[in-house]
Amino acid sequence: MYILNAQDRKVNLDRYALANMLYAPSYVSLEAALNFYGLIPERVTDVTSVSTRKTMQFKNDLGNFTYQHIHPKAFRGFKKAGEGADSFFLAEPEKAVVDFLYLNLHRFDGNTQQILEESYRFQNIEDLSAKRLLELAKLFETKKLMRVVRDLARWIKEAQSLPAGRE
Repeated sequence: MYILNAQDRKVNLDRYALANMLYAPSYVSLEAALNFYGLIPERVTDVTSVSTRKTMQFKNDLGNFTYQHIHPKAFRGFKKAGEGADSFFLAEPEKAVVDFLYLNLHRFDGNTQQILEESYRFQNIEDLSAKRLLELAKLFETKKLMRVVRDLARWIKEAQSLPAGRE
């Protein structure tokens, strides 16, 4: 793929749209999508995606683009975002969470809520659908992921039952 340098381009490039073009099939997920939806507070500079192809990383003048492999059965739960030339495929909020949990399962040996709150600083979880998280987790067919997502679903239901501002 060739891209004109910044001063010769008539339009700015959307890094998420570029991520989809660099390595297809893929969709933006993981930390990039979690940040996009306000589920983590950190600023994310790398564009993180998932693909049915092998794990890959590209570094260029436009940034770092990382692609993690997932099984084709789990390659769903994403939508088209943006408009025109800047459109791209983006994980649904729940799918970004499930992809992230699946690819970081080795770190979940203790209290799921504590790990998500303190290590990953998850926030705004009351906006997630516990039912949708469980549906998407089933696609991966792993018992440990189901346990972690069930723990998260309980936490979400607790957060949703609290009065506003009490999370």
